[in-house]
Amino acid sequence: MHRPPSSWTPPRRPATGRDAAVPSPSVPIGLCAAWSRHAAELAVPLGAALERWEETPTTRQMVADGLLVRLLPGIHIPPDMLDGAVPRVLALGCALGERLQAHHVVAGPSAAWVILGGTPPSPAELLSPAHRGEIAGVHQRYSRLLPREVETLGGAPVTTPERTAMDLLRFAPDGVARPALHRLVDAGHLAPEAVARRLDGLRRHPGARAARRRLERMLAAPAGAA
Repeated sequence: MHRPPSSWTPPRRPATGRDAAVPSPSVPIGLCAAWSRHAAELAVPLGAALERWEETPTTRQMVADGLLVRLLPGIHIPPDMLDGAVPRVLALGCALGERLQAHHVVAGPSAAWVILGGTPPSPAELLSPAHRGEIAGVHQRYSRLLPREVETLGGAPVTTPERTAMDLLRFAPDGVARPALHRLVDAGHLAPEAVARRLDGLRRHPGARAARRRLERMLAAPAGAA
């Protein structure tokens, strides 16, 4: 009998007690450790580079001038620390700090930013198969994720480009979804036909049919079209 694929589950936390391995003194435990030890190790320089600035006209001007990048309200980082997908996703994890949970998956506009770079979206977006909580500057959605819909970058979970495109088409406004979709396609991260097939398989899900129409319309129009 065919069994449907199980949903994605976060990795188990390290064992404790007598079954736990003795951690090396050189292994950092802190920012991004909720995701994985590997993420925590890679996140050390990013966590050290975080800057907490009040949201003032001066801070906003520094962001506009490209001197700072706002990750979450009041939490910034120098732009030269975000030179790849791994630093970007871990920087977001660092900004979440103790609010980060193992079940948080970077998704939607935030996943597109991780892949493509540019300006971090506000609010940031996380998916979770667990109950949601309130985090300032973060939009959290509940969703079951298939294992094939999540990839790990530097020990941090991010929705795949295909799942990211599906979420953008179903939930993001045109001004966010259209340019991200075009950039994902133009950079070779995404095959529109694959997204269309996945959406066809979600006919009974809310927003799936509308997302299919949006996909056709957006790909027929320039990325910057109104």
